Amino acid sequence: MSNYPSISQAIFLWQESLSSITETAPEQNQIEYIYHTTGVADSAYKIAQKCNLNPYKAYVLGLLHDYGKIQNEKVTGKAHFIVGYNKMMEVGFSDVAKICLSHSFPIKDFLFSDYISYNIEDLTAAKTILSTQDYDDYDRLIQLCDMFFEGMYKVSYETRIEGICKRYNLKEEHVRSIKKGAIINKEYFDNLCGCNIYDLLNIRY
Repeated sequence: MSNYPSISQAIFLWQESLSSITETAPEQNQIEYIYHTTGVADSAYKIAQKCNLNPYKAYVLGLLHDYGKIQNEKVTGKAHFIVGYNKMMEVGFSDVAKICLSHSFPIKDFLFSDYISYNIEDLTAAKTILSTQDYDDYDRLIQLCDMFFEGMYKVSYETRIEGICKRYNLKEEHVRSIKKGAIINKEYFDNLCGCNIYDLLNIRY
């Protein structure tokens, strides 16, 4: 078995997660989930084409990066990055499992104080798993593309960070890891692609 699913398998898994969200979350959450996951997938595909990564793998990883939201975080208390990681490991898609986890942590050696909306148990598990892995260009790509979608809008990472702070009532000091990672990843892919990623994706800045 491949470490990541085919396009058809990925769409099936994505529909599975969407069906669960439809049952447990308000309609707006469902709409935003569709817009966000398909947007990340499409953006990852375009960037991958530009920098000679596998665009189909990038699309699949982008589509499934939030698979862990198949369980409602507010109801279960379990972070989506841990749920997604565990479920994808169970079905043998270790590349997707890694992305489910790594997309939330652009800086591997993160501070718990940077993620105060999650419980210590899940953060400890995330840090333990990530300490055994190295980030590759697919990790960095999905981390970056995840920062371009806020609600129903495609935005700059700066606007996305503002939205995160507002939604979770966070101060700037609480998103240091996310901001640092976004700056590093955008510069990395700007250089790799030989263009401004915002221009490639038609993002206003």
